Amino acid sequence: MERARAALTAFRANPDTLDDLYRAICQDIVEHVGSSRASIWLFNGVKDAITSQCLFDSRDGTFSSGVTLSEDDFPQYFDAIKRDLKIVAPDAEHHPATSCFDEIYFTPLDIRSLLDFVILEGSSPVAVLCCEHCGTIKDWTDADVKYLHQMSAVLGMTFKVRAKAG
Repeated sequence: MERARAALTAFRANPDTLDDLYRAICQDIVEHVGSSRASIWLFNGVKDAITSQCLFDSRDGTFSSGVTLSEDDFPQYFDAIKRDLKIVAPDAEHHPATSCFDEIYFTPLDIRSLLDFVILEGSSPVAVLCCEHCGTIKDWTDADVKYLHQMSAVLGMTFKVRAKAG
């Protein structure tokens, strides 16, 4: 979490470093949890779609962004994430909230396990912090869930800083 803390300090001093903060959070998650990928997705204004702001894939060390997932296409996922504020899916292909991603997202990317946490601003969802594990099923531990929850709190601070700055 040290990389994320340092990036949060830099972000507080200069809000133009938001992309650096997102990258640091994603890298810290992958390193600490041992997942293949980590990403940050922002909800749109009406909360019926999320768009990736930063996705780190440790398999090749790349960052990407810009993918949008819509509630119209994945209603069971959006229902679960808004209702439960987290999804713990070791076997994502067969989990009721995530099986909708199998053919279009999981299979092409070899994603086997998913761990997601919602970031709230007040009582409204603003973002999703996501861990994905590829190749083999990963049984998420309580420590993994707790760590992602802590990172979601760090990310939540960025929205407070942005609100004060903007």
